[in-house]
Amino acid sequence: MEQGRKAFDRYFDSVKNEYKPQFVVVNGENIADGNGLTEQIYKEYLKKGVHVFTLGNHTFTRKDYPDVLSLPYVARPANYGPGTLGNEYVIYKYNNKTVAVINLLGRIFMRDPIENPFLKADELLKEIKADYIIVDFHAEATSEKLALAHYLDGRVDAILGTHTHVPTADDMRLPKGTLYITDVGMTGVKFGIIGGEITQGIRKFISGVPERVRPETSNLLQFNAVIMDLEQHTIKRINIKEE
Repeated sequence: MEQGRKAFDRYFDSVKNEYKPQFVVVNGENIADGNGLTEQIYKEYLKKGVHVFTLGNHTFTRKDYPDVLSLPYVARPANYGPGTLGNEYVIYKYNNKTVAVINLLGRIFMRDPIENPFLKADELLKEIKADYIIVDFHAEATSEKLALAHYLDGRVDAILGTHTHVPTADDMRLPKGTLYITDVGMTGVKFGIIGGEITQGIRKFISGVPERVRPETSNLLQFNAVIMDLEQHTIKRINIKEE
């Protein structure tokens, strides 16, 4: 959404200058008016220092999705069926190292008829050859995220949850070394209903009538991210909220 991009533009450079990350992954699920990613935004954010984009359940909701999924540094959820357009994962070369970024979609409380993310992860890990592997698990249920994290513990370097828009405080190193957080959180308005307009969100819950979400336009913003060291096996959440 526009406010999300505004928050990103306001804080990304200062966070980057403070932590000096070598590799940046952004979930672009809601970056274009709350509805997926565009080629224009993709190109603009590569120039800002983003290396790879992941997506989620809005991957196919834009008319221009075939163009977006043809872009080299975009990973769409890998557990859609055979023949689906786009990259199931992206391998990025950096300083003589390779980083694989996998995007998976959860099944609990999600509407898409997708394949099992656990079994899809097994399949991908058999073919991926990389120095580091990062998984963006775009899912609703905390239990599903934690289950996949323990299932892949020691087999991937990090599992980062996205989708619920609320940052969690459980950033940790799992027993076999994989870094994990249930949800990185959203970047956008501080007050709102998952980035949507407050009055509309309340009305939908009272009436039960579905409406297309309109973005909340309040001025206070938030920026959420995690910074990881994949060699030292450390993870730290970054939560900036305006007052």
